[in-house]
Amino acid sequence: MNEEKRNLDSDVILSFLKLSRAMRRCPPQHGPFPFPPAVGRLLECAAANPGVSSRELCEALDLRPSSLSEILTRAENDGLLSRTPDENDRRVQRVSLTAKGSELVTRMETARNEDAKKKTSCLTEEEKDIFCSLCGRLSEHIEKLALDLPEGMMPGRPGPHPGPGEPECPRRPGEGRPGPDGPGCPPFPPGGRFRC
Repeated sequence: MNEEKRNLDSDVILSFLKLSRAMRRCPPQHGPFPFPPAVGRLLECAAANPGVSSRELCEALDLRPSSLSEILTRAENDGLLSRTPDENDRRVQRVSLTAKGSELVTRMETARNEDAKKKTSCLTEEEKDIFCSLCGRLSEHIEKLALDLPEGMMPGRPGPHPGPGEPECPRRPGEGRPGPDGPGCPPFPPGGRFRC
């Protein structure tokens, strides 16, 4: 019985890895969106949180300020968003989508929904509910395990974090990392004010 359980435990992880590999081999179609997934995540997070600050975006997307600045500049140059100083604190920049940016986010959501429908067409609605529930439980459990890593270690990174010259990470390990499937904001801790 113990041997059987151990094999089932391994089968769960192997099944997940097999699914991840299949997803990588059949990535979302980004034909009409000629920019990196990070720009898509930025636009969707800004769409869900009008007037979000650069600092909040940095935390939400788990990016260094320099990396976020590059993405913001690119999106602003493309006419997808605008940055304005906060009325109460001129040091804070508020990010808002332009009409062009909002229209693009709508197109991205439509394309992603169509792609997801195609990839999950082999499952019934009930199976989809069960799958989501099981994945949620497993993800939550693994995130809790990630919080037990030694001090200074971050999941998925080979060495201590932050490194020399890097800012202190504002989030605990396991919180706020972008997902592997491209656009879509990362999850926030319970009670977080963001809608992503």
